[in-house]
Amino acid sequence: MTHVTKKIAIIGGGVASITAAYALTQQIDWQQRYEITIYQRGWRLGGKCASGRNREKANRIEEHGLHIWAGFYDNAFRLMRSCYDELVALKLRSPDAPLGTLDKALKPLNSFMLTEDVPDTSPQEWRPWFIEFPSNDKVPGTGGVLPQPFEYFKLVVEFLARQADSVEGKLPSESQIGGAGDVRVPLHRLLAYSRTMPNDARLHSGKDIDELLEILKGIRIWLDGIKPGEWINDDVARRVYFMLDLGTAFATGMVVDLVFLRGFNSIDNMECTAWLRKHGASEQAVNSAAFRGCYDYVFGYPAGIRDDRAVGAGTAMRGLLRLAFTYKEALFFKMQAGMGDTIFAPYYQVLKHKGVKFSFFHAVTNLALSTSCDAVERIDLVEQARVLSGSYDPLFDVRGLPCWPSEPDWAQLVDGEKLRESGIDFESEKTPEPTGVAKSLRRGIDFDDVILGASLASLPFMTKELARVSPRWRQMLEKVETVATCAVQFWLNKPTPETGWPALVRSYNQYSKFNPANMQTVMTAFAEPLDTWADMSHLLVRETWPDPAPQSIAYFCSPSRNAEVPMPSMQAQAAQWADEHLIRIWPDARNAEGRFDRNLLVSLEGQSEAARFANQYFRQNFYGSERYVLSVPGSVDYRLNPDESGFVNLAIAGDWTLCGLNAGCVEAATISGLAAARVFTGSTEPIYGELDLVPSALPAPALLSSIAAPQANWPLTPAFLRGAMEGVFSFHSLPVERVRQMLPPGLVLSKQSLTPAKTHPVTFLFNQQTNVRASFLPRVLGFKSYLENIVAINCVEIEDGDGTIFSFLPALFLNNVLATYSGRLFYGLAKRLAKNAWDGSLYRTTSEDSQPIWQMRYFDHAPIGRLVDLGNISLVRALLDAPILTPRPFGTWQAMAFDFSVGSAFAAPVATHLDIYPTNVIGLPPGRFISPAFKEGEEENGLPGAFRCWTNWTLSNPFDSSRVKAVAAAQRSFDFNWTQ
Repeated sequence: MTHVTKKIAIIGGGVASITAAYALTQQIDWQQRYEITIYQRGWRLGGKCASGRNREKANRIEEHGLHIWAGFYDNAFRLMRSCYDELVALKLRSPDAPLGTLDKALKPLNSFMLTEDVPDTSPQEWRPWFIEFPSNDKVPGTGGVLPQPFEYFKLVVEFLARQADSVEGKLPSESQIGGAGDVRVPLHRLLAYSRTMPNDARLHSGKDIDELLEILKGIRIWLDGIKPGEWINDDVARRVYFMLDLGTAFATGMVVDLVFLRGFNSIDNMECTAWLRKHGASEQAVNSAAFRGCYDYVFGYPAGIRDDRAVGAGTAMRGLLRLAFTYKEALFFKMQAGMGDTIFAPYYQVLKHKGVKFSFFHAVTNLALSTSCDAVERIDLVEQARVLSGSYDPLFDVRGLPCWPSEPDWAQLVDGEKLRESGIDFESEKTPEPTGVAKSLRRGIDFDDVILGASLASLPFMTKELARVSPRWRQMLEKVETVATCAVQFWLNKPTPETGWPALVRSYNQYSKFNPANMQTVMTAFAEPLDTWADMSHLLVRETWPDPAPQSIAYFCSPSRNAEVPMPSMQAQAAQWADEHLIRIWPDARNAEGRFDRNLLVSLEGQSEAARFANQYFRQNFYGSERYVLSVPGSVDYRLNPDESGFVNLAIAGDWTLCGLNAGCVEAATISGLAAARVFTGSTEPIYGELDLVPSALPAPALLSSIAAPQANWPLTPAFLRGAMEGVFSFHSLPVERVRQMLPPGLVLSKQSLTPAKTHPVTFLFNQQTNVRASFLPRVLGFKSYLENIVAINCVEIEDGDGTIFSFLPALFLNNVLATYSGRLFYGLAKRLAKNAWDGSLYRTTSEDSQPIWQMRYFDHAPIGRLVDLGNISLVRALLDAPILTPRPFGTWQAMAFDFSVGSAFAAPVATHLDIYPTNVIGLPPGRFISPAFKEGEEENGLPGAFRCWTNWTLSNPFDSSRVKAVAAAQRSFDFNWTQ
């Protein structure tokens, strides 16, 4: 089979971009199908995860922050293991070399620390809380099946029961506070009852839910009845109490808010702390280190300060559950070099060897759209520097390991010395226009398709044209937020155990089994402005310090206020923080004055206290790809899937997309990169962790979700139709006799009371279709974008049938020949070629011989939002989700399920004026028909108002007609009551 080679331009070199490139090259015949070029600002890959080696300071590793892999990063581990295997197979690295295999590159870590602040002590006391998770024999990257929300619920309850058992006698019992007895009894009863319930939440009865809530209510009464006492000073009892408090609130919220059925995104509009409070969590629990550390872990403070928490409840709960209950081998893994050395150098070496092109020093400044505004026509960029040899070699060797330098290799650049002396920062995104030579790449010449993998904070300048024409893109940029971060690294001349830290840990964790001398500390929930610390002393063997060499390394990081907020330099902030707070957990690092002893720091440039401190590493990440992507409440509704940019040749990749986890981490970026590659490969292989709710063996519904459809059973997959649309829905009451005349023999109008007597509801859809294709095809093999308008007669049924309600489409007018004839052939739809034009708010349709059919003008009424939040969504669902009937030969009927993804669609209320001309060819009554804007409640005529809509859709397999009809018939008793 001959393939047409597509030139794919990948913008950005972070995790998502590199994942997409690597996934594309895993296709057997990828060289014949794709020509891949990665355009990267500056001299190194990595984005937020970039790291470098400081050649002037012992090749020390310098990071943007702290990067530690979680054991649940299954997709990331799978690809990384494959990359390391290829690295060896291609003879680019020996398995005996430093980091020659993935097992050498990432080492397991099963513990972490929280720091509890004790406010009533003077000076302030911090108590380390050592938390250890058992290792298991699972292999990271091997996939499997994730727990469903109800299964997570049972895992949490089992954990709470064990915790209650561990503090027998340390917390007041129910009888001591006026209850019935030991709290362990209701906790174990909750666990036992939940285990009797089916894993499939759709099979839970009302009795099941009532029983769970009754038990949880009793546990909450016991928790709320416990008053402060001596037990609060018992470290174990206090910590278990907080976990029981938070865990009970979580369990209650899962039941009350129907998360078992709806998935975690259903609660993401609520802030996580507020959601737990709503379900009973106490103030002391949500302010404890047990919960505060969860926010620190994801930099969950949009303003960069701790009293500004903002993480969506669904994203937070999903992430914590994945972390705690789905890890493989170990809870965390520490990289054995910088992230650039460990992750991006192997990816770069393999991809370059296989033929992927890298254009370093190419900063993209603008994506320019075609005249039709449906595709990227031009990529504007700046060539920041020219390379002497024509090809930049970015890596250099440090003790046998290929590494990225912290600065470019100036010797490879034209006028490199002048550039170095100028102080130019190729990676800075403080201003939108980088220095260099402006160039443009043109569609059809330099590229065909684009994968946009740049960081979210880099997009406002780069995608102005996209935001201008796409409200969804504009809202994504506005609603999905980022935060500045900061990082500090210390190199010390004494090992970590000599700071006094291990003794402090032992004193507050007497019941834990660990060796303080061998701890590999990762700690969070500490004091701002550096709330997280990791002991990274294992990296000393990767650096090249002269004697006397450092004995330990400490990395610190935290969110930060934005650059516009007046504040001292990071070095000054770190100095004050070390004097006030670091000495609380490193008591043996105090000097005679009681401040942090700067003589403990190693410096190659001066030995005074000031010089030693100044020669540590300080970094603030304010701009562009440096910033961290947040998961603020409600933002998940505005994220876009990698395949729904709204532009026909643009896929998107990054942890800012709708990717299952929807949080800033390597695994989210990896999932997104895989999904972006899937746009071109057409792969139907599920991506591990992409969905909360996986369809079970229960009968498939007639209507499909565009995300869940690929997971449905045959014949719904792999052959169904999918696409995306932007359009206007307009609902009208037309004379019943004229409507009846448009029906084919065998169909009759159903009784309904939505419209006045002697009228009947008819829905019009004026839209632009993009990415329309069979589900098993990559997007590049789908139809070209086209304009289409549809008229649908609602509330019809088969004459002498069983009363099941359908819709009938007497005509669909479109300007795409292939889509027209395939729709006729496979679905029997009455598609007609027409001349359609959409100019601003005016949509016109004429026949092929230029006879006017109709025109529609819409008038904006309100801003864009989620369709489900704008008005009477149940009525909209009833009208749009009814299966469609088309006549087939020999008096048969074909049924199809057209799912407009109403639950996830975006919409803006509009008023419409529809002018239907006498020459409309299908029998519609001529005249002007007006629809008011969609709003809360039903309109006077009983129909919803008009709205402009952006959504993905699926159309069921044409061979699945019988099942669609059967399921529709079975569901009709639950459908909207047309005659009420």
